[in-house]
Formats: sequence, C-alpha cells, structure tokens
Amino acid sequence: MDQKAEVMETGRAFSFGWKARLLALGVLLTALGAVVYPAALRDLAWSVLEREGSSHGVFVPVISGWFLWRQRDRILQAELGFSPVPGIAVIGAGFLLLFLARGSAELSMSVLSLLTVACGLVLLLLGTRLFTVVSFPLLFLATMIPLPETLYSVIGEWMRATTTTGSVWLMQAIQLPLHRDGYLVQLPNASVCVGMACSGSYFVFSLPYVFLCKRSTGARIVTILASFPVALVAGVLRLSSIYLAVYFIGPFMAGEQPHIMLSWLVFVVVMVSAITLDQYVSRMCGKKGRAGA
Repeated sequence: MDQKAEVMETGRAFSFGWKARLLALGVLLTALGAVVYPAALRDLAWSVLEREGSSHGVFVPVISGWFLWRQRDRILQAELGFSPVPGIAVIGAGFLLLFLARGSAELSMSVLSLLTVACGLVLLLLGTRLFTVVSFPLLFLATMIPLPETLYSVIGEWMRATTTTGSVWLMQAIQLPLHRDGYLVQLPNASVCVGMACSGSYFVFSLPYVFLCKRSTGARIVTILASFPVALVAGVLRLSSIYLAVYFIGPFMAGEQPHIMLSWLVFVVVMVSAITLDQYVSRMCGKKGRAGA
C-alpha cells in the first residue's frame, strides 16, 4: 500500500472507530469534570486568572492544542488500539491521588489527579502508540498546575529578595536616585513596594521550545536549566523598568495596569532575546562541528 492509500485508509479509520472513541473520551472527561472535579477546575481557573506568577497558564491549553494540530498527520496515522492494563493502572493512580488530596487545601494534587486520569483514559481508549504521539501536549498541561502554597512562598520570597537587590544595584549603577528600605524602594517622586514574585513562565515556555528546536537530551536539559537564571534576569529588568517608568513618567506607572503592561513587555523582550541568542550559539557550534569534521 503506497503512502497516499495508507493516509486514505487512516482517514476511513478516523471516520468510524476514531469518532466513537473520541466521543467516549469526551463524554467521560466532561462527566469527571462536572461530577468529580468541579471544585478543582474552578480553583484552577481562579489561580490562573488571579494568582500572580500563574498567568502563563492561560496560554498552556492553547499551546497544547497547537501541538496536537501540528501533529495531526502523525495522530491520524498512528495505530488505534486499546491498552486496558496500563490504562486502568494509570486511572487507578489518578483516583488514588484524589483520595490522598481529600481534606487538603492544596489544589495541585487534585488537578494532577484529573490529568493522570485523563492520561489513563487516553491509554485505555486509544492505545499506547497514539498516547506516545500525544504525550507531550497532554503532559504539558501539567504546567498549569500551581505550585503548593508553601513551596510558592519559599521560592517567591527568595526571588523577591534577589530581584529587589539586583534591580536596586542596577539603578544605582546608572545613578538613578533611590533608596531601599526592605522591600520599599523610595524614588524622588514616589515609593514602590516590591511584591511577591514567583514566575514560572520562562520554565514553562522553555519546554515547547526545546521540544521543537532541540534534538539531543543534553541540549534540552541545558536549555531548560538556563530558563531559571533567565527568569532572574527578567525579574531584575522588570523591576528596573518600573523604577524608570515611575521616575521619568510618573507614579501612576506603578499601578496595576501599567505594571502588567511593563511585565509582559519585559517578558516578550527577554524571551525573544534568549531564543535569538540560543539560535545564534547553536549555529556557531554547528559550524565549528562541521569545520572540525
């Protein structure tokens, strides 16, 4: 059977078996969300929309959906099957997480339970080969899960102290008149209070980047680890941009809306710069490797 005929055959399979299984999967997930996990989904939505440092969660389902669309040909050509043993085992593990989460105020375990059950249903109804194809966009949804409050507070407080120190040092280096009193930074025309900062955006967005652009395991690990110092640099630049905006434009630049605008502007600039630098270094290393060969 040539490739065109194989694709046509796959299309016919999708028209019948696929639709029934996808319908069953959709019905089961909808029922679980409405009956078993409504509180977890509601709290997750609140966390993504309201909790500082979790706003990247808005883009996670969009990115996962884009990856699924990008791999649609591989998905349609994957062998459809049932995997009852691993599927039921993963579903059982998911419900065990839900049982362990009972009585806990932490959201992360309940949402992780739902994602685990969803993975088990995909295994059960669609098979291991298709699960392998969709595993990254499916597991990437885990990056929406907020950190436990205790861990969030520890990391956030450390980043708050580090970025405040770095930004004040940078502003003093360019001779901007300011004075630091703890987390209160006093400028000639206003005072800026540095709040908790624990953004995982750079780590989250590094994952699809390495999946698309990195082939070796070593390169992927190095790139993901590099997202953490990049996040610190971005935090310093974000605070510095707020100080400069308050000093040169006005105190209103420390308000919520200008603060959000400046934060996203810094995020985009830092991400584009980091990717551009990484691509440049990768090309240079590639050229040296070819020259040495």
